[in-house]
Amino acid sequence: MKPTDPPADAGHGSTPVEGVLAPNPGPLTLDGTRTWLVGSGSVVLIDPGPALPEHLARVQAAVGGRVVDAILLTHAHADHAGGTAAAARVFGAPVMASSATLARTGLAGRVLREGDTVPVGGSGTQESTDGIMSLQVIETPGHAADHISFLLLPDRWLFTGDLVLGEGSSAVLHPDGRMSEYLASIRKLESLRPARLLAGHGPPVEDAAARLGEYRRHRLDRERQIELAIENGSRTVSEIREAVYGPLGPGLQPAADASVSAHLVHLRERGLEVPEPEAGMFETLGPPAEADDQRPGGTP
Repeated sequence: MKPTDPPADAGHGSTPVEGVLAPNPGPLTLDGTRTWLVGSGSVVLIDPGPALPEHLARVQAAVGGRVVDAILLTHAHADHAGGTAAAARVFGAPVMASSATLARTGLAGRVLREGDTVPVGGSGTQESTDGIMSLQVIETPGHAADHISFLLLPDRWLFTGDLVLGEGSSAVLHPDGRMSEYLASIRKLESLRPARLLAGHGPPVEDAAARLGEYRRHRLDRERQIELAIENGSRTVSEIREAVYGPLGPGLQPAADASVSAHLVHLRERGLEVPEPEAGMFETLGPPAEADDQRPGGTP
């Protein structure tokens, strides 16, 4: 896929959607961060991506002569929000995000809360019997405390940021991310019955129900693996990580350690005696590290 080509999902619903792929591939960002453009006559932009001039140029080319009505952020990690200030200047568009995301990035903008809606449209957008196209805000903490997702109505396409990826699994970045919140967010998304998932990394997911169920089961299976590692004598986060994940490259170890620590906190919340989680490196913003132990296309 070329950086500004519409992804395979574009044109299947009543609202045009186009993905712009940032040139930041890696073991943690998969094929790169996706900036989503939603609408036709005018567009809403979701996650401007990293602060890379070449990516902003790609987004500008994809927008063309259209107006950008709003810039929405799923969360504050730099590979999603780093380019926001520059994009806001170029497009003259307001920024909208959770209060925590705005505070973490230092950006001014509209605070988005659970259930808020952002109209999608302009002269080129159709209306349906369900009303004007819109993006509904879904609070989905877990990967990070400030994370939100967006449900496109009436098509029921769900923009999941880093909560659910297009392939592989997503990390729960302790101490900012909490496993109890992550599992609750996955169950919330399952209850919404989305038709399609459009993630911040990886390709569109056509079978949304199957992927969400897979993510929930993966986390519960991982927790059982961690319990077994502890029963077999692992006593530190690094020992548990080695027992559960096996050999990992140095670029993947911090995210795996963060997820192990998040599981340990969750086990303690359940009243189990387990080793202490580590403070970790993901206090609030964290680095632009998103994926768990998975390489692109890997199996959890």
